[in-house]
Amino acid sequence: MKRIFKVATRAITVTLIFLLPFQEAADAQEFKIRGRLHMDGFYGIHNALQFSNGFNNRRARLGMDGLIDDNWDGRIEIDFADGGISPNDFRLRRSFENGGRLWIGQFKVPQGLNELTSSNEITFIERSTPSNVITDSRRMGIAYEQFGSNLGFKSMIFGRALGGRGSMTDDMPIGIAFRGVYSPELAGGLLHIGTSVAYEDLMETNPAGYSDRPECRDSKGGSVRFISAQVNEVKSTFKSGLELLYMNGPFSVEGEYLQVNVIRKQDAGDNPKFFGWHLQTSYVLTGESRSYSKGITGGVTPAGESGAWEIALRYSFTDLNNAGFTGGKQKNITLGVNRYVTQKLRFMGNVIFVNFANLESNEKPVLGALRAQYNF
Repeated sequence: MKRIFKVATRAITVTLIFLLPFQEAADAQEFKIRGRLHMDGFYGIHNALQFSNGFNNRRARLGMDGLIDDNWDGRIEIDFADGGISPNDFRLRRSFENGGRLWIGQFKVPQGLNELTSSNEITFIERSTPSNVITDSRRMGIAYEQFGSNLGFKSMIFGRALGGRGSMTDDMPIGIAFRGVYSPELAGGLLHIGTSVAYEDLMETNPAGYSDRPECRDSKGGSVRFISAQVNEVKSTFKSGLELLYMNGPFSVEGEYLQVNVIRKQDAGDNPKFFGWHLQTSYVLTGESRSYSKGITGGVTPAGESGAWEIALRYSFTDLNNAGFTGGKQKNITLGVNRYVTQKLRFMGNVIFVNFANLESNEKPVLGALRAQYNF
């Protein structure tokens, strides 16, 4: 990981040194610096002695977008958050006249509306637990997407994530994913219907683990994980998802179901199936609408200098009990309020009512989280 960080940092530094003096030249490549800073505060409101109150640097990313020519663009981004240094998007992208785009490098596997929504624009401080547990995040690979006015898809062949080479004992795991969306107009608003599948052959890189924090992180970065299932001798996984979204003016409602079938090696034991879903709704009190493009939701842009206010409610359910595995069940209710000062500056507040149960315990903490975030 340190080597990856050094190489990436040098690449960014060298690029900036060579491009900055010549950015006015007519034949120069166009580029811009990008970044985000998400600073969190946590407080255990009730029955939360196992959590640590205080502050947490959730994300501190720095990178660069580059326009290579009329068809090619690229991105390099690194996260310097409290949990360590990690690579994020490292990719090239080719745009075609028919509206299609070819992706090469590391980027997100196309599965899950909540997962694919940028962390700058998610409605709540953290994504829902089913999304965190089941969907893959960034992997190296190649993808192609094609989106029209209300119909589109993205497919991807992917391998490991950057930094994951040390866990390999045989060939690199290989997977394939597909996500299709249909987004017609309905009753003056927009309806989004999405479905996705992802199959991955893990080769010899097993076991597979499934766990999550209770949809927020304390000052230790989220060391408390109520639900957790570790499956040994995994041969492959098959993940599927269904997405529904309706937006009409300042109102939006979103639902998502995700499931993973874990296929173990012969004679290793039963094959578990874990699943989860969430349902959320939000309303922008000042009348603005959320944005939407190419099958992904965006954020809120205030209409005036006074900014915008949004209230939101989410229920999520995750079940990691199946085929002899007792990873637990978790039900969360989250209340949220968002204050958009500008499109790039936002303050967030969440109260999470957690209900966790397994064979040994039943926990019902109430947690509070605040965030100040800025991106450029």
